[in-house]
Amino acid sequence: MSDRSLDDVARRLEELPREAWDRPVPPPPPWPAEAAARAPRRQRLVLRPLAALAATVLLLAAGVGAGLLLAGDEDPSRTPTGSRDRVQLRPVDGRAQGATGVVSLDPQAGGSATVELSGLRPSKSGDFYELWLLGDGGELVSLGSVRVPASGRATLENVQLPVDPERFRFLDVSREPGDGNPGHSSISVLRGPAA
Repeated sequence: MSDRSLDDVARRLEELPREAWDRPVPPPPPWPAEAAARAPRRQRLVLRPLAALAATVLLLAAGVGAGLLLAGDEDPSRTPTGSRDRVQLRPVDGRAQGATGVVSLDPQAGGSATVELSGLRPSKSGDFYELWLLGDGGELVSLGSVRVPASGRATLENVQLPVDPERFRFLDVSREPGDGNPGHSSISVLRGPAA
């Protein structure tokens, strides 16, 4: 190649615009990615835990409300026996048909209670039954739990009463799954008046 040809090539290269010397820009992404790149990122609010909590509270309130309606103001199942009260527990909402319970308790904080249950469905692996004090405003105090054997009979003895049971409306027995949640399952099976 001659010097003149090289000069001609050099001149043509110098005439090229500056953009010709830069790296080529890749083409833009397809439309959805482009729109996503331009759209401001919004934080997503996850409502699943809140919805689960709200559903739990609603179910518990519905169970308490149904129990209050069923119990009414009569309490023929509560009879004093000396210094202890004896409370008869009855099935709730058709659950645990044929099951019964009797609670003998001191009507004061710091006292104790004994609970005799019969006719209950035997506990499955991991689940159990729990005794509660249940107040008008949805207040709950757990008093103890028990697993029911194949006989359907179980006894809770010397259950300590951390609060005055007369401040509560019901004694409630619920069926609880072994899920690690210490709250009421909303599956009440037996109930009777606490005050």
